[in-house]
Amino acid sequence: MKRALLFVATMIAAAAVWTLIAPAVAVTQPLSFNHAKHTAALTCVGCHSGVISGAKATLPPGIVCAKCHASAPASVSAATWKVVMDTAGPPPWVPATRLPEHVRFSHRRHVALGGLACESCHGDIGTRTAPPTRTPIRLEMKTCLSCHQKEGASEDCAGCHR
Repeated sequence: MKRALLFVATMIAAAAVWTLIAPAVAVTQPLSFNHAKHTAALTCVGCHSGVISGAKATLPPGIVCAKCHASAPASVSAATWKVVMDTAGPPPWVPATRLPEHVRFSHRRHVALGGLACESCHGDIGTRTAPPTRTPIRLEMKTCLSCHQKEGASEDCAGCHR
């Protein structure tokens, strides 16, 4: 019983800290990125391949950019382009959206199986001309629960919480 109460108290404390602190923290991205220009020719999954097949949406490495851009686009400095191309993985983006450690989320389950559009959680990201500095849509339990209720998805706690 004490263990269960300690667990519940820890979860409540973690949720309170996340709710109070997370919205106030703005991130600074190391590079500029114009989603609006890219979504004119690409879909989200064109660059973020893990959306359909995995739990996490992947960020593309520079080699994906090079498939369309033989050289740096006019809007990108040579120094920025060098960072993009010299990084083995994705450019060093700073996550603007974070979920608490006790929450499980699968892009595949929500997008490929659930049929949700990226905008459901990421807002108008496709029209943005600069990377977000904050999460576009506040992801908190009531946001997720209202969507689960609207879509008729499971509301079983163990489905999303570790």
